[in-house]
Amino acid sequence: MLASAAFGHYPYLLPSISVTRNGLTIYNASTSSYGLGIGLVWFIPGLALVVSYFLFAYRHVAQRLDIEM
Repeated sequence: MLASAAFGHYPYLLPSISVTRNGLTIYNASTSSYGLGIGLVWFIPGLALVVSYFLFAYRHVAQRLDIEM
């Protein structure tokens, strides 16, 4: 239901009640392509750090609780 509601409002994130051109669209809410590129460059190593820490913490807790993996 949420996806169909989002699809029905498509370019508008927050439609305006009074004038349609004053609504917040995906085009005027997005950042520049440079900012998106930098975010992607930081997202990949950040996700690798999160996954590695999760595995480390899971194994460390499993050893303390004597759980077989």
